[in-house]
Amino acid sequence: MRFSLFLAVGVAALAVGLYGCRSGGKETGAVWRAEEFQTVIHHLSGGAAVATVTNGMLHVKDHGTQSGDMVVQDQQWRACPETGAIVEARVKVVSCKGMAGVMLGFSDGKHEDILTLYTDKIELHHANLAHAMDTTADFHVYRVEIKSNDVSVAVDGVKVIDGAGAFTNPAHAGRNRVSYGAGSSAATGEAFWDWVRWTETPISLKAWEHPVKDATHHVIYKEPGKYACFPSLLTDPDTGHLYTSFGIKGRATHFDTADTRTGRMMSADGGMTWREIEKLPESVRADMPGPTYTAADGALVRIGHYWRRWYPMERLDEFKGRYDITYSSPARGRQANTFSTLSGAYVERSEDGGKTWKRQDIAELDTYVSGSSPWSMTQLPDGTVLRAFMVRKDSKCAGRVMVAITRDGRKADLVDVMGDPENKLQFTEETLVYTTSKGVVWMLTRVHGTGAPIWQAVSQDGGRTWTARPTEIDARNTPPSGLVKLKDGRLVMVYGYRDAPSGIRALVSEDEGLTWRTDHVLVLRDDGDGFDLGYPRAIKLPDETIVAVYYYATDDKVRHIACTRFKVPKLPPRSRAVRGTRI
Repeated sequence: MRFSLFLAVGVAALAVGLYGCRSGGKETGAVWRAEEFQTVIHHLSGGAAVATVTNGMLHVKDHGTQSGDMVVQDQQWRACPETGAIVEARVKVVSCKGMAGVMLGFSDGKHEDILTLYTDKIELHHANLAHAMDTTADFHVYRVEIKSNDVSVAVDGVKVIDGAGAFTNPAHAGRNRVSYGAGSSAATGEAFWDWVRWTETPISLKAWEHPVKDATHHVIYKEPGKYACFPSLLTDPDTGHLYTSFGIKGRATHFDTADTRTGRMMSADGGMTWREIEKLPESVRADMPGPTYTAADGALVRIGHYWRRWYPMERLDEFKGRYDITYSSPARGRQANTFSTLSGAYVERSEDGGKTWKRQDIAELDTYVSGSSPWSMTQLPDGTVLRAFMVRKDSKCAGRVMVAITRDGRKADLVDVMGDPENKLQFTEETLVYTTSKGVVWMLTRVHGTGAPIWQAVSQDGGRTWTARPTEIDARNTPPSGLVKLKDGRLVMVYGYRDAPSGIRALVSEDEGLTWRTDHVLVLRDDGDGFDLGYPRAIKLPDETIVAVYYYATDDKVRHIACTRFKVPKLPPRSRAVRGTRI
């Protein structure tokens, strides 16, 4: 097992099993998992915060108060509110100024809190309960127990905080994990961690979740000490070879960093084996159509977005207040002393086969935040191009989905699709868009803050009006991103699954995506390590084998690029207790 991809640690697992808590699949009992820190591979740092392993201990030192000055390790423990969970850590504090300077965080999917280990006391932040003690003279074993709305803390076997009814602060985005280290940019702290251990509740698959027995899994790129993520998937129509490109960096972050580089791999045998290449051939095609389409008049058109643009700090006053600002840190951005915005989109038109382009910005998408994903576009039978965007008009807006529509690449109309009138649900930019053979357009969007993580919207009139509802697609905290069409007309959607047991799954639609067979979920693999995985891209081979490429990790916690090959089995008739959703 590894410490956040940088520090190798020994794992003492007192029992081995799947973990998590979900109604319908819950089993009684729990197992303990532990981290005992052994050897160092690479220093983990976050700005002025550094974590190292020496003499079998994790030494976390955070002496900075700037954005990004923090080092936290997360463990997905899948705690059950109904049955409870326990986390213990043996720690010696050197210093701590500010909440979470030295911290043990815990959440169970419904509630969360942070235990801060100050030098003269320990304190539950949200429960506002504390116990005075000296944390610096020696190591102490801190034990946190949670169950339902109750939380308690014991030190060296003696209960010192009784928080009956005090575990009520909502878990952000439903997270379910244990965290430890230095967890706040504004705070400072230093401590030695001897070990951390936590309980995990075994689970089983639900009745409608079915493993695909003949699915095979293949490593594309894996390198200890490196974090690989977000692969593309392309194919050469002449040779049938598969290609993928992806990011490689020295720390676990979804941002580009100073050391980010691009990995490129090729497979000549349908995804079973892969080799590294220097560049992609010009003849390759992406797994999904776009972003360039041919309009009705023969011109090439596309709807693009600017994604994240970085600027020097001297220009901050021009953007502050008008846009959401992200500041650079060792885990964010390629250059220090910069900031970024995530806003802006445009339409483009080429009348010479793509040699030159004329661009027109879409003024309505120059907002506080606007963004789109690579699978958020489609073309109608009449040549009209649509692309979905997440839009936040100001800092108070949680996020809505809107669609930009262009016929000729000269201008675009913007149509509101879906959002929460109460502004409690966060609709994201991760939207999958598709046009059926009859010209019906549908989209599936990742949504945070609700029991329904995927919403679907359908338009019968070329994107001018939409009907939206939540679905029963259980792709929690991950986007629907891989889509293929079989010869018989069925659609297959591949997605990452970040609840327990985490892994890669697929759904089948028998009506071109208007409903999905959520009564028969295809479990491609369920050996994933926690939350940080998925974003699959998928293609179909001539023999109807589907190849899905994604980023992944198992027990060794090395985030790598992998693929799964599988064929869709014959599904039984839809059960009476239909779990699909029709708009």
